[in-house]
Amino acid sequence: MKTSLRHIATALLAGSVVTASAQSKWGATPADSANCVANLSLYQEFMKQNSFMDAYAPYRELVRICPTCSKGIYQNGVKMFNAFIKDEKDAARKERLVDSLLINYDLRIANFGERAYVLGRKGVDMLFHRPAYAKDAFAVLKEAVDLGGVKSEAGTLSAYYQALNSMYGKGEATKEQMLSDYVMIIGHIETNLADPAMKESDREYFTMARDGVNSAFFKVADCAEIGRIVGEMLAARPDDQDLKLRLLKVLNGKDCTEEKVYRSLAEAVHRASPTSESAYSLGQYLVKQGDLNGALKYMKEAVDLCTGCSDRVKYLLKAGQVASATGNHAQARGYANQVLQVDPKNGEAYILIGNAVAAQAGDCEAPESWGAYWLAYDYYQRARSSDPSVAEKAGERMGSCMARFPTQSEAFFHQLTEGKTVQATCGGLNESTTVRTRK
Repeated sequence: MKTSLRHIATALLAGSVVTASAQSKWGATPADSANCVANLSLYQEFMKQNSFMDAYAPYRELVRICPTCSKGIYQNGVKMFNAFIKDEKDAARKERLVDSLLINYDLRIANFGERAYVLGRKGVDMLFHRPAYAKDAFAVLKEAVDLGGVKSEAGTLSAYYQALNSMYGKGEATKEQMLSDYVMIIGHIETNLADPAMKESDREYFTMARDGVNSAFFKVADCAEIGRIVGEMLAARPDDQDLKLRLLKVLNGKDCTEEKVYRSLAEAVHRASPTSESAYSLGQYLVKQGDLNGALKYMKEAVDLCTGCSDRVKYLLKAGQVASATGNHAQARGYANQVLQVDPKNGEAYILIGNAVAAQAGDCEAPESWGAYWLAYDYYQRARSSDPSVAEKAGERMGSCMARFPTQSEAFFHQLTEGKTVQATCGGLNESTTVRTRK
């Protein structure tokens, strides 16, 4: 069976659709029922074989005589029409096929409901196939998110903000809308990511959605503008605690912690309901104020309150970095080891441990102090090899250690040869490392 793509969209648009209110699930007559069963079997078999052109004729008959016989008609219809659209070279025909794809979504809603979910899928395809008409896609996606809320799919939430961002680029949306909708969309995404029962495949989609939405928003406004808009939103809704928490996430994500509104907002959130986010916010603020001991107190609280949250690695790292800055290297190393339990390739954690080890060298005389520098070098080397994002920083620290290695004659005097495995014992260390000399 071979149907010309020229006629597919026109046929679907022109075909009469008999809804469930006018017939049974399998059609209005016995003949319709027999026809429906036969075409459903053909359609399903052709779809299994990805024989989309052959599947179209039974699809059309099913929509015409028994549109409520199976939701799978429309689920597979999306796959079929997207294949037609991908293969079509003629622009006009491609547009008609896109119309048919969107009508397929409308037919599914008309016959099987699930309006929020299906509108989300429809809006994603609208934005993908017709990016120049982002405003039309946004209207559909907005209704989907308004109806679905936190249950919206990751793709729907991401496409919503992509469409809004496109509108902003054309002057069809304001910065105020970009911020207010960002707060709502990122709130839905973070709520999903906080669900410990979420499947890993879904978590990956929501993580990508979060990264995409953040990237779009952070390019739109600077801290001064965000601070002003946040102040206006808080003035309009002073008792909305959920809004305060989300706005705090915005300021943290953009690193706008020096804005006038920041401290009062962070303290208000933390007083009302201490969370890892509010503790981290106040810790960040105090770091910038130079109060490292006060900051460490809040960073520790952020870690303690974040037993299963998605930002645990971030909090552990920051707590370790602040601990290191206060000279509490043992505590810094403890936080770094907790990071590595979650993320074994985290270069920043290896650097923290390297810093802690190197700091112990100051308490020892040679040759014990050399062992600390050799061991620190090992950790910096692991950071560089496991995490390209810290390669430059790790390389600088390795160079600093190398400058403190003994010369060959100094090592020889202590019966140490290049490449020999020794035990680093300085300051209570007890780890194997390798003898290295300064070149």
